[in-house]
Amino acid sequence: RHLENARIVMPETLGKYTLETQLAVGGMAEIFLARQSGPAGFEKQLVVKRILPQFAQDEQFVQMFLDEGRLAAQLSHPNVVQIFELGEADGAYYIAMEYIHGESVGDLIDRAATLNVPVPYHYGARIVGNICAGLDYAHSFSDVHGKPLNLVHRDMSPDNVLVSFNGAVKMIDFGVAKASINRTKTQSG
Repeated sequence: RHLENARIVMPETLGKYTLETQLAVGGMAEIFLARQSGPAGFEKQLVVKRILPQFAQDEQFVQMFLDEGRLAAQLSHPNVVQIFELGEADGAYYIAMEYIHGESVGDLIDRAATLNVPVPYHYGARIVGNICAGLDYAHSFSDVHGKPLNLVHRDMSPDNVLVSFNGAVKMIDFGVAKASINRTKTQSG
């Protein structure tokens, strides 16, 4: 359903990616469906999150965005969206990540309510179990030297969990996560 609200944009190049469709605009960044092309017909569909232009010069927002990219890139788990690159092109910082062809749990809940159909218990239990597995991994994660990151996601919501049409459950958006490696510190609350 997220593609129903998507906005086709004039293809724009950002680094090695072609931004094709704007999926969302958040408080700090915009999200695009993108394509990476390479030799011999190589193509990969992915998502690019780019800091909004009005925040590109705000050092605190830039550091928070970079913290998110550095942090999420260290995580490798079946229930956490995979980060491919944290980059900068023409003064714009971006995060390239795995594209999940599916819907958010929030969209699934809304659609079930609209249709007046409950989400089957076994699906709900599987989704929650996968979310818990991803959170346990992230919250207990240690870096390559064995140092705990003391990570706390801090923004778990139905909109930050995606379920692919083939059944994969992935957590997204570590933008306000708290971790010992963050260079910026946020206020409680």
